[in-house]
Amino acid sequence: MSAGAPAPGRSDESDGTGGTGEAGASGLPARGEVLAAALALAAEDEERAGVAVVLALEDAAGARGAGPVGGDPGADGPVLARRLRRCWEVLAAADPDVSVQDALTVLADLDVRPEPAAPAPPTAPGEPAPSLAAWRPDGWVRPSWPQRRAEAARVLDAVAGGRLLRVVNFHDTPRSHRERLRAELTGYAERFAPVTAADVHTFLDTGRWASTRPGIVPAFYDGFASAVDVAAPLLAETGLVGWFYPPTAFLDAPASAQREFAVRHSYGVLDAREGERLAMTWDDLAALAADHEVCGHTATHAASAAVRTPGEVEREVLEPLERLRQACGRTPATWAWLGGTPHEAHAPGDAAVAAAGVRLVTSNAVLQRLA
Repeated sequence: MSAGAPAPGRSDESDGTGGTGEAGASGLPARGEVLAAALALAAEDEERAGVAVVLALEDAAGARGAGPVGGDPGADGPVLARRLRRCWEVLAAADPDVSVQDALTVLADLDVRPEPAAPAPPTAPGEPAPSLAAWRPDGWVRPSWPQRRAEAARVLDAVAGGRLLRVVNFHDTPRSHRERLRAELTGYAERFAPVTAADVHTFLDTGRWASTRPGIVPAFYDGFASAVDVAAPLLAETGLVGWFYPPTAFLDAPASAQREFAVRHSYGVLDAREGERLAMTWDDLAALAADHEVCGHTATHAASAAVRTPGEVEREVLEPLERLRQACGRTPATWAWLGGTPHEAHAPGDAAVAAAGVRLVTSNAVLQRLA
């Protein structure tokens, strides 16, 4: 399947079935539904919410396995691809800065999350309309429109072929959020199956999925102690496998300096919790590795664009990976940068990740296996 998009700013009411106007009976989301979800997500504090996304699964070596089989993660891939295409076309016509990531997040808000994002407050008279494009870290260069359209085509092709994975991203999960998190994880466990990195590799190799249900990854970013104290027991309760992405310098910081570290490195801390550790310990991380996936996320919550010199590569990529190997006894399952920017083979930090033997890279649109 190949897919493009209307030019930015063009009004296109096509519902993907040859008709015009709202999609409704076609099973596709209506234009207003897509835009309302996009506005709600743009207004949502992602640090407070489990933000879902559908990721394309991509193998840089070109392997695609044997195709969808039984209950693989994309048994409904063609249906999801049609719905994703609709989201992409609506968003691309509404905001020239969007990428396919924004459509993937809207699709997950409509189809994956048990409760969608709360409606966005109305824009006050005279205020500019909010951007529908996701935040990106300083130094990131937005790809050209043809590049983003080509990315959308690749992602749509993967989703239509059943090469996809549902992911829900969490950050701080304090005790005050325990019951909400329990309800979310319980709902996901009722609909989806747990996923390990080995499951992903087996699917990419063979096209076969271990479960009769599609999989879901609850991902916990930034190394908070709350992930150990609150989230991990709930994962055990629901039978889900968490993927944990701790910046290693946060774990090294003394408890008295962790709040300042969080402020300086763009963390969102939800409760005051004065006097308590904000970061998990290395022993906590080693214990998590027994049942869950531990993943690389730099030393200081860094963006790829900030890692250019040999010293920065050593500090933000190579040292963290070695510390994670020592603590967990294996190479991290995957890698992610601040902002979820995609793997760029020629960027110094990304090249170092690949050379260090990390096999998967997580971005906001693709879970990619490196060649």
